[in-house]
Amino acid sequence: MAEATPRPAATFKEGRVEADGFRIRYLEAGQGNPVVMLDSMKWGLSKLHDALAQKYRIVALELPGFGSSLANTRSQSVKDLANTMAQAATKVARDQYTLIGTLFGASVALWQTLQWPDQVEALILISPTAILPAGDPTAGTPQQMARRLFAHPENMQGLPSVDPAIVAKEQALVQRLKGATHDAEVESRLSEIQCATLVVFGLKDQMVAPEAARIYREKIPNCNVAIVYDAGHIIVAERPEALINAVADYV
Repeated sequence: MAEATPRPAATFKEGRVEADGFRIRYLEAGQGNPVVMLDSMKWGLSKLHDALAQKYRIVALELPGFGSSLANTRSQSVKDLANTMAQAATKVARDQYTLIGTLFGASVALWQTLQWPDQVEALILISPTAILPAGDPTAGTPQQMARRLFAHPENMQGLPSVDPAIVAKEQALVQRLKGATHDAEVESRLSEIQCATLVVFGLKDQMVAPEAARIYREKIPNCNVAIVYDAGHIIVAERPEALINAVADYV
């Protein structure tokens, strides 16, 4: 029996959208139902982006102050940044969309869903740290960071190199807006999220307390939790296929 021919990688086109006084970069590919992703993109597009673009219209929005964008000194809170991203999303995906937030982007996606509930048809949070964070990913040496972020620190070496200035810029923004603190306000409002929600954690995630998964599942009315085995906080770098399966099946 002949092996199936691998599908060619999706071709992403770059664009800019003006929203809330920011000029926001985005990458877009695919056709079909819209999926908006809130990403840093400092490591480039992942296998998850490509897999979803095979079936859906993917728009990956770069958070102001992340990646190649200028430093963001205007946003005063995660809620503030979420309002900006909601305005950007209305311009690139005019209908309802599935919203995916990864890492800090998941905190933004939570507030975006709470503030603009009519926009978001389904919500997917990958390694969110809004509830019961267990550590600061920006503290310590690169080796100490790797031990907290990865189940297998050697997997950090497989990621593309990143300009240290970009890393410092993103870390400064995250610390200013959120830091490593528990968001008690967002926890108190989880019951307001009425759309279908999927929360994905790595089993060996050291950045979030284990009971965080239970809080999401109990307080969001229509919530499922997926646990990816043998993965830490950066799931896409350690178990990309498992992450793709969990997210693609849900979408």
